[in-house]
Amino acid sequence: MKKLLLTLFVLTLSFNVFAQPGWNWPENKAEAEEKNVLYTDYLKQQNCEEAKVHLDWLIENVPGLHVSIYQNGIKIYRCLIDKEEDPIIKNELINTALSIFDGRIENFGREAYVKNRKVTFAYTFYRSDKSQYESLFNMFKNTFELNGNKIGNSNLVAYMDIVRKHKLTSKNISDDEVLEIYDMISKTVSFKRSNDTKNESRYKKYQDNLDKLLTATITVDCNFVENTLGPKLLELSAEPGDEIVQTDYETLTPVDVTYSDEVVNLAKKIFQLSITGKCTSSEIALEAAKIMFTNEEDFAVAKFISSRELSTKNYETALEYCDAAIDCASDNNQKSEMFLRKAQVYQVIGNKTKSRNNARKSISLNSSNSDAYKLIGNLYMSSYEDCREGKSRVQDRLVFIAAYNIFKSGGLTSQANQAKEQFPSMEEIFNENLEVGETLNTGCWVNETVTLNKR
Repeated sequence: MKKLLLTLFVLTLSFNVFAQPGWNWPENKAEAEEKNVLYTDYLKQQNCEEAKVHLDWLIENVPGLHVSIYQNGIKIYRCLIDKEEDPIIKNELINTALSIFDGRIENFGREAYVKNRKVTFAYTFYRSDKSQYESLFNMFKNTFELNGNKIGNSNLVAYMDIVRKHKLTSKNISDDEVLEIYDMISKTVSFKRSNDTKNESRYKKYQDNLDKLLTATITVDCNFVENTLGPKLLELSAEPGDEIVQTDYETLTPVDVTYSDEVVNLAKKIFQLSITGKCTSSEIALEAAKIMFTNEEDFAVAKFISSRELSTKNYETALEYCDAAIDCASDNNQKSEMFLRKAQVYQVIGNKTKSRNNARKSISLNSSNSDAYKLIGNLYMSSYEDCREGKSRVQDRLVFIAAYNIFKSGGLTSQANQAKEQFPSMEEIFNENLEVGETLNTGCWVNETVTLNKR
């Protein structure tokens, strides 16, 4: 009796509330009002069974009443689904819940937004049901077409998961279609990542999961990248219509190349798959990277190219891309890394002076870059024979003191101890009428002023 009186009281209070704009009351307003109050009251009590009875009446009899009956309807059915143990009844409840999403679209629009939520709901309950994979796949496909980059984060990896499951169970999706979907989702992740930098780690995790799902869906190996995608890229990039070459008419050399979107997108796909499939040593991966960099300068891509060119002894090109990476670096640590790379190239070439100069630039940008200290120290250690004149054993061994100093500065204790073992002996210092603590210059290209010490 008390509950009935409370309900009637709520009904009385609700008359003015429900008369607000947005509510589309029917002629039998009183009955609709009563049903609305009853279902919301039962929902608050978590009595989902009773709430369902009155909600169903509203959806059937006044489907255009208010968007809230669909919003709350999903809550009610989710409650019932979670409680239901009978698989047949549970499936019926899921189907009804999905139809509530459709009813909302039919009566209140916002198709893209609602389908975004609908597919999340469907995936939650159908992701392990083989009979629903095709339906889920089509649902995701349509939802992505409608939402583009506005797709919900929860649907990014979920879509790829269903692609994998549908592919493996039905065989109705080609490898090319899988790649297209993977590429589309990856672009969306990249877009979200660039526009939501606070959650960069979250989007990186999304992409990592996408990569894992891709390799679990199709065979992505070097053979696939090189023999399936590679020839297509070479064909497209060689076609005159796919690139515009601007010419410097004074030197008669091309100064800029712009590739078509199709070529660039394929290059990105090849590059990503090369990394995923560990095929970065292939020529097509290098070609793809260069096309990407021509279209959009990127530190990581320039770094990759410089590394590849160094590995194949194309030193001039390696240095060019080192400079390019420095130009588009986002912070001093990245610049420091590439100056060290330049130092390494010059070290291989045999230009010790330029090698040291770039290593010093690396240190100036990042004083904790121990590899740069190590490189300079090794340059000094390897210069003994080059700088030795044979006139003074003490003078000849000053390069080891210079090496020791740089190793110590870099916190490289082991290397410093090795250098100290090559210091002049006390006997050698005495025989040349010199004293420990004197200031001397190494001479040679090293040209460092050091304090004389014994080993």
